[in-house]
Amino acid sequence: KTDASENGKYIIKEICDFIKSKLGDDELYGIGFGVPGPVRGGFVFVAPNLGWRNYDVKEEVLSYFPNIKVYVGNDANMAALGEKAHGGAKEYDSYVFVTLGTGVGGGVVLDGKLLEGAFGGAGEIGHSNVEEGGRLCSCGLRGCIERYSSATGIVETANIMRQGKTTLLNDRPVTAKLVFDLAKENDQVAIDVVDYSMEKLAITLSQISTVLNPEAFIIGGGVSNAGKYLLDILEKKFMEKAFTPQKNTKFNLATLGNDAGIYGCAYSVK
Repeated sequence: KTDASENGKYIIKEICDFIKSKLGDDELYGIGFGVPGPVRGGFVFVAPNLGWRNYDVKEEVLSYFPNIKVYVGNDANMAALGEKAHGGAKEYDSYVFVTLGTGVGGGVVLDGKLLEGAFGGAGEIGHSNVEEGGRLCSCGLRGCIERYSSATGIVETANIMRQGKTTLLNDRPVTAKLVFDLAKENDQVAIDVVDYSMEKLAITLSQISTVLNPEAFIIGGGVSNAGKYLLDILEKKFMEKAFTPQKNTKFNLATLGNDAGIYGCAYSVK
């Protein structure tokens, strides 16, 4: 269990103590960390869920293990590298990893190198604006794609669209999985929800592609369990918006699930 008391001051100590209890110093080559927040060079600007702010994680880890390699990165970026090492991005050198879960996250790899950005904020796809003055996001802004194409956003859209309509969405608690399952069964309201959510995401990805022109988008996160059905709709809507050089862009599903970050941390240290 994570002890986040006193602004998370014990987290690194507990992790390092645990590693020491399992491995001798001569057995440990390095440690990779995935942190939920913007990171640059091992320095964490902010990780609200852990209580960290302006915290040099790499320096603290090295105080426990001075002779190993340490890499600290954003958790979504680590997952992006994991998909490169062993997953859906193996064949690409330039790609954008997109996670559709409770929120929307991502990571950018260009010419085989992870793009962190000047302040560790590169790849924060979820906070791209798709609707001026739209739904309020937890970040304080309005209209972020996270509020439309995440599992949470899909449920919100479904709850709006199902009102006064004949749909099986009215018969049970709404989840993103239920929306996609019913869409596959030709429930018209569910189809409309999927179309709306993927239309918003396609707008965001086409804008990203205009700037970065990646070889591929790798789609992961819980929502991606809808599989080829989701991918086909998203790709079709993307191509309708794509500038000519973007039309060669590929769409792949991530394959590593929740383990992607683990693989990415190991890959980053190597």
